[in-house]
Amino acid sequence: MADGVGKFEQFVKFGTDAYGLERLLRLLQALVTILLFTPPTTTTITALLLLPPSLLPLLTPTTLTPLRKRLASLRQPLRFFRFLDSFASAWSALSTLQSTTTTTTTPTTTNSSSGSNWARRVTGWSDFGARAFTGMYLLLESCVFVEAVLDVPGLGVWGSPEVVRGLVVDGQRFWFVGLVCGIVGGVVRLVVEGDGERGGEKGGEKKGEGKKKGEGKGKVVRRLVADVMDLAVPGSVVGWVPLDPGTVGLLMLGSTVLTGMEVWERCGKDVAAAKAAVREKR
Repeated sequence: MADGVGKFEQFVKFGTDAYGLERLLRLLQALVTILLFTPPTTTTITALLLLPPSLLPLLTPTTLTPLRKRLASLRQPLRFFRFLDSFASAWSALSTLQSTTTTTTTPTTTNSSSGSNWARRVTGWSDFGARAFTGMYLLLESCVFVEAVLDVPGLGVWGSPEVVRGLVVDGQRFWFVGLVCGIVGGVVRLVVEGDGERGGEKGGEKKGEGKKKGEGKGKVVRRLVADVMDLAVPGSVVGWVPLDPGTVGLLMLGSTVLTGMEVWERCGKDVAAAKAAVREKR
């Protein structure tokens, strides 16, 4: 957490941030999924840890099923235009990849630099694929906003539930491929950073630089683990990952916590920056 930032201030920033609020709703959706599909013993233990006894009688499929659906629909408005951000990031990654390829292509290239250039190209294309495919997923999700979120009888865009279902499944396929691209990029980054750490040990790398690289590596590992966990969500929808809904809920819970940590840290930095700006004006 950033220096001088209280947890309450950070939580307020997190809860009013679109990304933070979406993570909170996803966390609740994962918990409801676990309560709905896990064995009774596990469900009871989880409920006792999270809820007061007076609410335990409400934990029935009749209550939890519509609640799970409503939490999922509440998250969609927060992501309605996020596909634009994904496509912009994909374009930025592609532009960076093209400029890097142009500047690193020389007639005399050593073996070490060739390996480094290869890693940059792989991570560049992986970043582009992750953002582009995720953008397609978010675009298709926004296309079914009227049917999935508004759900007003007689009001629809596609005119057929089968078409809506097809768009949703296609979107999950794009999301799955985007996650795979992110995983490939994360693995290559870890391999490259591992080689760099060995070189840094031989060259007497400074302590501060080593700490900074260690923090960066930790974030890469965290994102990589979250992407692997998230594979279960679209994979179970399209049938590529044969897991029961309870297990998918557990993996969804884990990935939500890991990705939520990124937003939590960013909110702490934003609050700290705002406080610093106020102090400078005084």
